[in-house]
Amino acid sequence: MPRTLLDGEYKLIKDSSAEANAEAERSGYGAGPDARNVKAIIGSYNGTSTTGNSGLVITGMYGQFRNPAQPRDSLLDGMRKADGMSEPKPAKTITPPGSDVDLECTVMLSKDEDGTSTVPVCAWGDENTAAHVAFLTPASAAQDPDTVDLDAIAQQTLKVREEVRKPIN
Repeated sequence: MPRTLLDGEYKLIKDSSAEANAEAERSGYGAGPDARNVKAIIGSYNGTSTTGNSGLVITGMYGQFRNPAQPRDSLLDGMRKADGMSEPKPAKTITPPGSDVDLECTVMLSKDEDGTSTVPVCAWGDENTAAHVAFLTPASAAQDPDTVDLDAIAQQTLKVREEVRKPIN
């Protein structure tokens, strides 16, 4: 996982990729029957002084995917099924201008002992990577799910994608 994302706006606080990969090996990656050489990744990031008390979590996998939508959808389904999570309305497919990949974007509601938070999420899947990015900001947490600008979230996710994808040597 990169040490920073979005041009330094978010700083890595925890790389849980080793644990995620071990768990994914035990339970299956959900990448589909045509996936090869799959490895899981998870990174948690805190906002820097420019983004205040915010966070970003990226959960994904890399490998070789014949059907890139399969791992993307599997990752989103995992988030939907997580404890305390719900999805008030269906995901939306967004292809940001200049992008070569469709993103599935949605708004999740996260309920815990502190209340309910709105969590914008976008996911991609291509031939070699699939991930979802969850944005956790004070502004979005309190936002009505119907007012979240998923196009803006898609643009941010596309930037994250550009920063995390690396050639396999």
